[in-house]
Amino acid sequence: MTAEEIHDVIVVGAGIIGLNIAFQLARNSDLRVLVLEKGPNVAQGSTGASSAVMRARYTHPEMAMAARDGLHAYRNWAEYTGLAEPLASYEGIGTLWMMGEDQETVAADVERMGRLGIAAECLDASSLTDRWPSLNPCSVEFDPADHRCARGGYFLFEPEGGFFDPVSAAQDLRDASRGRGVEIRFGARVDGLTGGESRADGVVLDDGTRIGAGLVVLCTGPWTASWLRANHIDIGWDFRPTRIQVLTRSLPADVGPLPVVGDGCGGIYFRPEAGGDRLLLGSILESDEKELVADPDSFDTRLDPEFRDPKLWALHHRLPDLEMKGRVTGLASMYTITADVHPVIGDAAVEGVLLASGFSGHGFKEGPAVGAMVAARVLGHSPAEFGTEAPIEFFAPDRRPLDTADHSVLA
Repeated sequence: MTAEEIHDVIVVGAGIIGLNIAFQLARNSDLRVLVLEKGPNVAQGSTGASSAVMRARYTHPEMAMAARDGLHAYRNWAEYTGLAEPLASYEGIGTLWMMGEDQETVAADVERMGRLGIAAECLDASSLTDRWPSLNPCSVEFDPADHRCARGGYFLFEPEGGFFDPVSAAQDLRDASRGRGVEIRFGARVDGLTGGESRADGVVLDDGTRIGAGLVVLCTGPWTASWLRANHIDIGWDFRPTRIQVLTRSLPADVGPLPVVGDGCGGIYFRPEAGGDRLLLGSILESDEKELVADPDSFDTRLDPEFRDPKLWALHHRLPDLEMKGRVTGLASMYTITADVHPVIGDAAVEGVLLASGFSGHGFKEGPAVGAMVAARVLGHSPAEFGTEAPIEFFAPDRRPLDTADHSVLA
Protein backbone atom coordinates (compact mmCIF):
# COMPACT_ATOMS: atom_id res chain seq x y z
CA MET A 1 0.00 0.00 0.00
CA THR A 2 1.41 3.41 -0.93
CA ALA A 3 1.43 6.47 1.31
CA GLU A 4 -1.58 8.76 1.05
CA GLU A 5 0.59 11.87 1.44
CA ILE A 6 4.29 12.71 1.58
CA HIS A 7 6.26 15.06 3.86
CA ASP A 8 9.96 15.70 4.22
CA VAL A 9 9.97 15.18 7.99
CA ILE A 10 7.44 13.71 10.40
CA VAL A 11 7.86 14.55 14.09
CA VAL A 12 6.01 12.19 16.43
CA GLY A 13 5.03 14.01 19.63
CA ALA A 14 4.06 17.63 20.36
CA GLY A 15 5.84 18.13 23.66
CA ILE A 16 8.58 20.68 24.16
CA ILE A 17 11.18 18.54 22.35
CA GLY A 18 9.09 17.67 19.30
CA LEU A 19 7.84 21.24 18.93
CA ASN A 20 11.33 22.74 19.17
CA ILE A 21 12.64 20.28 16.58
CA ALA A 22 9.78 21.06 14.18
CA PHE A 23 10.19 24.79 14.76
CA GLN A 24 13.96 24.83 14.30
CA LEU A 25 13.61 22.84 11.07
CA ALA A 26 10.98 25.26 9.78
CA ARG A 27 12.93 28.30 10.99
CA ASN A 28 16.00 27.23 9.05
CA SER A 29 14.66 25.52 5.91
CA ASP A 30 11.77 25.06 3.53
CA LEU A 31 11.23 21.42 4.45
CA ARG A 32 7.67 20.17 4.70
CA VAL A 33 7.32 19.25 8.37
CA LEU A 34 4.38 17.41 9.91
CA VAL A 35 3.89 16.96 13.66
CA LEU A 36 1.65 14.11 14.78
CA GLU A 37 0.32 14.17 18.35
CA LYS A 38 -1.99 11.55 19.80
CA GLY A 39 -3.40 13.96 22.40
CA PRO A 40 -5.93 16.75 21.89
CA ASN A 41 -3.34 19.53 22.10
CA VAL A 42 0.31 20.30 22.84
CA ALA A 43 2.04 19.50 26.16
CA GLN A 44 -0.09 16.45 26.96
CA GLY A 45 2.77 14.40 28.42
CA SER A 46 5.74 15.38 30.59
CA THR A 47 5.87 18.95 29.24
CA GLY A 48 2.56 20.03 30.70
CA ALA A 49 3.62 19.18 34.25
CA SER A 50 7.24 20.34 33.95
CA SER A 51 8.63 22.63 36.64
CA ALA A 52 10.48 24.34 33.78
CA VAL A 53 13.40 25.38 35.99
CA MET A 54 16.17 27.16 34.13
CA ARG A 55 19.76 26.47 35.15
CA ALA A 56 23.01 25.48 33.47
CA ARG A 57 25.09 23.87 36.23
CA TYR A 58 25.79 20.33 35.01
CA THR A 59 28.55 17.76 35.43
CA HIS A 60 29.37 17.58 31.71
CA PRO A 61 30.15 20.72 29.69
CA GLU A 62 28.08 19.43 26.77
CA MET A 63 24.97 19.39 28.96
CA ALA A 64 25.85 22.82 30.31
CA MET A 65 26.17 24.17 26.76
CA ALA A 66 22.80 22.71 25.76
CA ALA A 67 21.17 24.28 28.82
CA ARG A 68 22.98 27.59 28.24
CA ASP A 69 21.82 27.78 24.64
CA GLY A 70 18.30 26.74 25.61
CA LEU A 71 18.19 29.51 28.20
CA HIS A 72 19.31 31.99 25.53
CA ALA A 73 16.19 31.17 23.50
CA TYR A 74 13.87 31.38 26.50
CA ARG A 75 15.38 34.67 27.63
CA ASN A 76 14.75 36.04 24.14
CA TRP A 77 11.46 34.26 23.59
CA ALA A 78 9.70 36.79 21.34
CA GLU A 79 12.74 36.96 19.06
CA TYR A 80 13.15 33.18 19.01
CA THR A 81 9.49 32.44 18.21
CA GLY A 82 8.89 35.49 16.03
CA LEU A 83 5.60 36.08 17.84
CA ALA A 84 4.60 39.69 18.45
CA GLU A 85 2.73 38.80 21.65
CA PRO A 86 3.83 35.40 22.98
CA LEU A 87 1.88 33.90 25.85
CA ALA A 88 5.00 32.92 27.78
CA SER A 89 7.71 35.14 29.23
CA TYR A 90 10.91 34.45 31.11
CA GLU A 91 10.87 34.70 34.90
CA GLY A 92 14.52 35.65 35.43
CA ILE A 93 14.71 35.39 39.22
CA GLY A 94 17.99 33.47 39.22
CA THR A 95 18.80 29.96 40.42
CA LEU A 96 20.51 29.36 43.75
CA TRP A 97 22.32 26.15 44.70
CA MET A 98 22.32 25.40 48.44
CA MET A 99 24.22 22.13 48.43
CA GLY A 100 26.31 22.26 51.61
CA GLU A 101 29.48 22.94 49.61
CA ASP A 102 32.75 24.56 50.58
CA GLN A 103 34.24 27.65 48.98
CA GLU A 104 36.75 25.73 46.88
CA THR A 105 34.05 23.56 45.27
CA VAL A 106 31.76 26.47 44.46
CA ALA A 107 34.59 28.70 43.19
CA ALA A 108 35.81 25.91 40.91
CA ASP A 109 32.35 25.54 39.37
CA VAL A 110 31.97 29.29 38.98
CA GLU A 111 35.26 29.34 37.07
CA ARG A 112 34.31 26.26 35.00
CA MET A 113 30.94 27.72 34.07
CA GLY A 114 32.54 31.06 33.25
CA ARG A 115 34.72 29.37 30.65
CA LEU A 116 31.49 28.25 28.97
CA GLY A 117 30.01 31.74 29.04
CA ILE A 118 27.60 30.91 31.88
CA ALA A 119 27.21 33.59 34.53
CA ALA A 120 27.69 32.30 38.08
CA GLU A 121 28.60 33.77 41.46
CA CYS A 122 29.99 32.36 44.71
CA LEU A 123 28.09 33.62 47.77
CA ASP A 124 28.82 33.21 51.46
CA ALA A 125 26.09 33.00 54.10
CA SER A 126 26.08 36.74 54.79
CA SER A 127 25.75 37.64 51.12
CA LEU A 128 22.95 35.13 50.76
CA THR A 129 20.88 36.49 53.64
CA ASP A 130 21.45 40.06 52.46
CA ARG A 131 19.78 39.16 49.14
CA TRP A 132 17.12 36.76 50.40
CA PRO A 133 16.46 37.33 54.11
CA SER A 134 13.83 34.58 54.26
CA LEU A 135 16.30 31.82 53.34
CA ASN A 136 18.00 29.89 56.13
CA PRO A 137 21.70 29.55 55.09
CA CYS A 138 22.15 26.26 56.94
CA SER A 139 24.82 24.16 55.23
CA VAL A 140 24.39 20.76 56.88
CA GLU A 141 22.11 17.89 55.87
CA PHE A 142 18.60 18.30 57.18
CA ASP A 143 17.36 15.58 59.53
CA PRO A 144 13.81 16.25 60.78
CA ALA A 145 14.33 13.93 63.76
CA ASP A 146 17.56 15.50 65.02
CA HIS A 147 18.84 18.63 63.34
CA ARG A 148 20.89 21.59 64.45
CA CYS A 149 21.45 24.29 61.82
CA ALA A 150 24.97 25.47 61.03
CA ARG A 151 26.15 28.37 58.91
CA GLY A 152 29.44 28.56 57.08
CA GLY A 153 28.84 27.01 53.68
CA TYR A 154 29.09 28.59 50.25
CA PHE A 155 26.45 28.82 47.57
CA LEU A 156 26.46 29.05 43.78
CA PHE A 157 24.07 31.52 42.18
CA GLU A 158 23.16 31.62 38.48
CA PRO A 159 21.82 35.16 37.90
CA GLU A 160 20.45 34.26 34.46
CA GLY A 161 18.49 31.28 35.79
CA GLY A 162 14.79 31.28 36.51
CA PHE A 163 11.71 29.50 35.23
CA PHE A 164 9.13 29.48 32.45
CA ASP A 165 5.50 28.49 32.01
CA PRO A 166 5.65 25.16 30.15
CA VAL A 167 2.15 25.04 28.72
CA SER A 168 2.28 28.62 27.41
CA ALA A 169 5.68 27.88 25.88
CA ALA A 170 4.31 24.85 24.05
CA GLN A 171 1.32 26.85 22.83
CA ASP A 172 3.65 29.57 21.57
CA LEU A 173 5.75 27.00 19.69
CA ARG A 174 2.60 25.49 18.20
CA ASP A 175 1.56 28.89 16.84
CA ALA A 176 5.07 29.87 15.74
CA SER A 177 5.58 26.56 13.95
CA ARG A 178 2.28 26.82 12.12
CA GLY A 179 3.21 30.37 11.16
CA ARG A 180 6.28 28.95 9.42
CA GLY A 181 4.35 26.29 7.54
CA VAL A 182 4.53 23.33 9.93
CA GLU A 183 1.39 21.20 9.94
CA ILE A 184 0.35 19.91 13.38
CA ARG A 185 -2.36 17.29 13.77
CA PHE A 186 -3.89 16.29 17.07
CA GLY A 187 -5.64 13.03 17.82
CA ALA A 188 -3.20 11.34 15.43
CA ARG A 189 -1.81 8.24 17.13
CA VAL A 190 1.17 6.74 15.29
CA ASP A 191 1.09 2.94 15.44
CA GLY A 192 4.29 2.18 13.59
CA LEU A 193 6.73 2.73 10.75
CA THR A 194 6.29 1.91 7.10
CA GLY A 195 9.01 0.57 4.85
CA GLY A 196 11.35 -2.38 5.35
CA GLU A 197 13.22 -3.72 8.36
CA SER A 198 16.29 -1.58 7.69
CA ARG A 199 14.73 1.56 6.17
CA ALA A 200 11.62 3.49 7.19
CA ASP A 201 9.76 5.61 4.67
CA GLY A 202 6.95 6.96 6.83
CA VAL A 203 4.41 6.05 9.49
CA VAL A 204 1.04 4.38 9.81
CA LEU A 205 -1.66 5.75 12.12
CA ASP A 206 -4.01 3.71 14.26
CA ASP A 207 -6.78 4.23 11.70
CA GLY A 208 -4.62 2.73 8.95
CA THR A 209 -3.63 6.01 7.30
CA ARG A 210 -0.13 5.84 5.84
CA ILE A 211 1.96 9.01 5.63
CA GLY A 212 5.30 9.03 3.84
CA ALA A 213 8.42 10.95 4.90
CA GLY A 214 12.13 11.04 4.24
CA LEU A 215 12.77 11.20 7.98
CA VAL A 216 10.73 10.27 11.06
CA VAL A 217 11.77 11.92 14.35
CA LEU A 218 10.53 10.14 17.47
CA CYS A 219 9.89 12.49 20.41
CA THR A 220 7.69 10.05 22.27
CA GLY A 221 8.78 10.72 25.86
CA PRO A 222 7.41 8.19 28.38
CA TRP A 223 5.89 6.16 25.54
CA THR A 224 9.31 5.57 23.93
CA ALA A 225 10.02 2.14 25.40
CA SER A 226 6.63 0.66 24.49
CA TRP A 227 6.73 2.27 21.05
CA LEU A 228 10.19 0.90 20.22
CA ARG A 229 9.26 -2.52 21.57
CA ALA A 230 6.05 -2.67 19.53
CA ASN A 231 8.05 -1.83 16.40
CA HIS A 232 10.86 -4.31 17.15
CA ILE A 233 13.51 -1.60 17.44
CA ASP A 234 16.38 -2.12 19.87
CA ILE A 235 18.96 0.66 20.19
CA GLY A 236 20.56 -0.68 23.37
CA TRP A 237 18.98 1.77 25.82
CA ASP A 238 16.17 1.46 28.34
CA PHE A 239 13.73 4.37 28.47
CA ARG A 240 12.03 4.12 31.85
CA PRO A 241 8.75 6.00 32.30
CA THR A 242 9.04 7.13 35.91
CA ARG A 243 6.45 8.66 38.22
CA ILE A 244 7.57 12.05 39.56
CA GLN A 245 5.69 14.15 42.09
CA VAL A 246 5.51 17.89 42.75
CA LEU A 247 3.41 19.92 45.13
CA THR A 248 2.38 23.53 45.56
CA ARG A 249 1.40 25.56 48.58
CA SER A 250 0.55 29.16 49.37
CA LEU A 251 3.38 31.71 49.51
CA PRO A 252 2.74 34.82 51.63
CA ALA A 253 4.10 38.06 50.23
CA ASP A 254 6.31 38.68 53.26
CA VAL A 255 8.36 35.52 52.55
CA GLY A 256 9.68 36.76 49.21
CA PRO A 257 11.50 37.58 47.11
CA LEU A 258 12.91 34.16 46.32
CA PRO A 259 15.07 32.69 43.55
CA VAL A 260 14.73 29.18 42.23
CA VAL A 261 16.39 27.09 44.96
CA GLY A 262 18.10 23.72 44.66
CA ASP A 263 18.53 22.52 48.24
CA GLY A 264 20.90 19.58 48.49
CA CYS A 265 20.77 19.65 52.29
CA GLY A 266 17.02 19.00 52.24
CA GLY A 267 16.80 17.03 49.00
CA ILE A 268 14.33 19.46 47.45
CA TYR A 269 14.00 22.24 44.92
CA PHE A 270 11.43 25.02 45.01
CA ARG A 271 10.43 28.15 43.18
CA PRO A 272 7.61 30.68 43.25
CA GLU A 273 4.84 30.31 40.72
CA ALA A 274 4.40 33.05 38.12
CA GLY A 275 1.70 34.87 40.08
CA GLY A 276 3.94 35.01 43.14
CA ASP A 277 1.32 33.74 45.61
CA ARG A 278 2.16 30.02 45.46
CA LEU A 279 5.31 27.94 45.74
CA LEU A 280 6.15 24.86 43.68
CA LEU A 281 8.17 22.15 45.43
CA GLY A 282 9.79 18.96 44.17
CA SER A 283 12.56 16.45 44.89
CA ILE A 284 16.19 16.25 43.75
CA LEU A 285 16.73 12.83 45.31
CA GLU A 286 17.53 9.81 43.17
CA SER A 287 15.43 7.73 45.56
CA ASP A 288 12.34 9.68 44.43
CA GLU A 289 12.99 8.72 40.80
CA LYS A 290 12.51 4.96 41.12
CA GLU A 291 8.77 4.35 40.68
CA LEU A 292 8.31 2.92 37.18
CA VAL A 293 5.06 3.44 35.30
CA ALA A 294 3.71 0.32 33.62
CA ASP A 295 1.29 2.20 31.35
CA PRO A 296 1.94 5.91 30.64
CA ASP A 297 -1.68 6.25 29.50
CA SER A 298 -2.97 5.15 32.91
CA PHE A 299 -1.11 5.84 36.16
CA ASP A 300 -1.80 7.45 39.52
CA THR A 301 -1.49 11.23 39.15
CA ARG A 302 -2.35 11.99 42.77
CA LEU A 303 0.12 13.32 45.34
CA ASP A 304 1.26 10.76 47.93
CA PRO A 305 1.16 11.94 51.59
CA GLU A 306 4.39 10.02 52.29
CA PHE A 307 6.08 12.12 49.62
CA ARG A 308 4.42 15.39 50.61
CA ASP A 309 5.18 15.56 54.33
CA PRO A 310 9.01 15.16 54.32
CA LYS A 311 9.29 17.68 51.50
CA LEU A 312 7.26 20.21 53.46
CA TRP A 313 9.47 19.67 56.52
CA ALA A 314 12.56 20.33 54.40
CA LEU A 315 10.92 23.43 52.93
CA HIS A 316 10.16 24.86 56.37
CA HIS A 317 13.77 24.23 57.38
CA ARG A 318 14.91 26.39 54.47
CA LEU A 319 12.10 28.96 54.93
CA PRO A 320 11.63 29.07 58.71
CA ASP A 321 9.28 32.08 58.60
CA LEU A 322 6.85 30.27 56.31
CA GLU A 323 3.70 29.50 58.27
CA MET A 324 2.82 25.83 58.62
CA LYS A 325 -0.62 26.28 57.20
CA GLY A 326 -2.24 26.83 53.84
CA ARG A 327 -3.70 24.66 51.12
CA VAL A 328 -1.30 22.08 49.70
CA THR A 329 -1.98 20.54 46.29
CA GLY A 330 0.09 18.40 43.99
CA LEU A 331 0.26 15.90 41.21
CA ALA A 332 2.37 13.19 39.66
CA SER A 333 3.68 13.26 36.12
CA MET A 334 6.49 11.40 34.38
CA TYR A 335 10.15 11.63 33.50
CA THR A 336 11.67 9.34 30.88
CA ILE A 337 14.86 8.20 32.58
CA THR A 338 17.90 6.53 31.02
CA ALA A 339 20.74 4.61 32.70
CA ASP A 340 22.91 7.74 32.88
CA VAL A 341 20.09 10.32 33.29
CA HIS A 342 21.06 11.92 29.98
CA PRO A 343 19.03 12.04 26.77
CA VAL A 344 19.57 9.87 23.72
CA ILE A 345 19.55 11.91 20.51
CA GLY A 346 20.52 10.58 17.11
CA ASP A 347 19.98 7.93 14.49
CA ALA A 348 17.94 4.93 15.62
CA ALA A 349 18.63 1.37 14.49
CA VAL A 350 16.43 1.89 11.43
CA GLU A 351 17.57 4.16 8.62
CA GLY A 352 15.29 7.14 8.20
CA VAL A 353 14.45 7.31 11.93
CA LEU A 354 15.94 9.71 14.46
CA LEU A 355 15.24 9.51 18.18
CA ALA A 356 15.18 12.26 20.82
CA SER A 357 14.11 10.86 24.18
CA GLY A 358 15.21 9.96 27.71
CA PHE A 359 15.65 13.53 28.93
CA SER A 360 15.37 12.46 32.57
CA GLY A 361 13.92 15.78 33.71
CA HIS A 362 16.24 18.05 31.70
CA GLY A 363 14.27 18.33 28.47
CA PHE A 364 12.42 21.60 28.90
CA LYS A 365 15.43 23.84 29.40
CA GLU A 366 17.34 22.08 26.61
CA GLY A 367 14.50 22.03 24.09
CA PRO A 368 15.64 24.89 21.80
CA ALA A 369 19.20 23.52 21.76
CA VAL A 370 17.97 20.02 20.94
CA GLY A 371 15.94 21.50 18.10
CA ALA A 372 19.09 23.21 16.84
CA MET A 373 21.12 19.97 17.09
CA VAL A 374 18.58 18.00 15.11
CA ALA A 375 18.18 20.78 12.54
CA ALA A 376 21.96 20.84 12.03
CA ARG A 377 22.01 17.06 11.67
CA VAL A 378 19.17 17.06 9.11
CA LEU A 379 20.14 20.18 7.15
CA GLY A 380 23.91 19.77 7.24
CA HIS A 381 24.52 23.21 8.73
CA SER A 382 23.95 24.87 12.08
CA PRO A 383 21.19 27.45 12.50
CA ALA A 384 22.42 30.99 11.95
CA GLU A 385 20.53 32.11 15.07
CA PHE A 386 19.62 30.27 18.26
CA GLY A 387 21.93 27.39 17.48
CA THR A 388 24.03 25.43 19.95
CA GLU A 389 27.63 24.46 20.46
CA ALA A 390 26.56 21.24 22.17
CA PRO A 391 27.51 18.35 19.85
CA ILE A 392 24.76 15.88 19.02
CA GLU A 393 27.40 13.11 19.03
CA PHE A 394 27.69 13.46 22.81
CA PHE A 395 24.11 12.18 23.13
CA ALA A 396 24.34 9.53 20.40
CA PRO A 397 22.64 6.14 20.88
CA ASP A 398 25.96 4.32 20.39
CA ARG A 399 27.74 6.13 23.24
CA ARG A 400 28.79 4.53 26.50
CA PRO A 401 26.71 5.54 29.55
CA LEU A 402 28.12 8.75 30.97
CA ASP A 403 29.66 9.18 34.40
CA THR A 404 27.87 11.88 36.40
CA ALA A 405 28.31 13.38 39.83
CA ASP A 406 24.64 12.76 40.56
CA HIS A 407 22.29 10.15 39.08
CA SER A 408 19.19 12.23 39.75
CA VAL A 409 17.58 15.13 37.94
CA LEU A 410 20.64 17.21 38.92
CA ALA A 411 23.01 15.21 36.64
